[in-house]
Amino acid sequence: MSIATDLLDQVLARAQQAGLDQAQLARAAGLAPETISRAKKRGTMDLTSIEALARVAGLRLGLAPVETPLPAQVKLAAGRSPLADPKWGLAWSNADLDDLTLIRNALAQGGFMLLLEAVKAHGFDEVMTQWSQVKAELKPRMQTEVERQLHNIQQGTSHAKA
Repeated sequence: MSIATDLLDQVLARAQQAGLDQAQLARAAGLAPETISRAKKRGTMDLTSIEALARVAGLRLGLAPVETPLPAQVKLAAGRSPLADPKWGLAWSNADLDDLTLIRNALAQGGFMLLLEAVKAHGFDEVMTQWSQVKAELKPRMQTEVERQLHNIQQGTSHAKA
């Protein structure tokens, strides 16, 4: 289960407790009711939409420190980036790719969770530096999607720090 799916499930459960069905929740958050259905089917939803739904349901999104780092937050053996983990599929043909190439591969592939992992492991500034190297090679639609995701990650981390 993705983080987005887990968050959405929690928001929907809270909304149901408050007597709101999905359609009412969506409309109150300024979203089309089918947005929730599509998100459930896809297993993902942008952070801004989840935050709007949570607010209507009486919840606030945030991050909390953990006592011990999760494995995904810890560099792999020999100081390797978590992006080198085979689960991301970024270094399938060359296990010795350097971190900057892994970041650029993550940006070229896109996907919120992958980009979030890149930012967690290498910092937003480094990811944006690599983005300036990669974005001209991508189709305009992909550029727009990656920039939207990076913006959402930046917004989320800003809210978490506040």
